[in-house]
Amino acid sequence: MEKSNKLKAAIAGVVYYLQEKERDEIKKPNLWVQLGRELIMKNRFLVQRRMIRR
Repeated sequence: MEKSNKLKAAIAGVVYYLQEKERDEIKKPNLWVQLGRELIMKNRFLVQRRMIRR
């Protein structure tokens, strides 16, 4: 009885660990996406500064 409970707990722990790993990989943004967003933000900032000068 005790051995089966320990086995169930170990399996549940492994499954939980694997699910967390998958979530981390999904949440991790692609490097190209991140760089693209940064470029868009910089371009918007430059456009706004040009509008202020005029």
